[in-house]
Amino acid sequence: MIRVGLFFVGALLLFGYGSFLNLAPFEFGRVVGLYIATLFVVWQVINFVAFRSAPTLPILVGGALIIAGGAVTTFWKAG
Repeated sequence: MIRVGLFFVGALLLFGYGSFLNLAPFEFGRVVGLYIATLFVVWQVINFVAFRSAPTLPILVGGALIIAGGAVTTFWKAG
């Protein structure tokens, strides 16, 4: 029963991710970093909920760099 629930949660996340990817108002090359940052956050939430494992300091620092890099690649305007 738990596997069925996890399957549907995974399918819902994949559908949401695909919808987010296709409906973004930016071209794909600009938002790749933002998608990777979003996946990082989702994976950490899933890891905490499913395994009750909080991210360690190195994971949080790496995640902050991933999120910052995703924001820069998405919102940077070349001068």
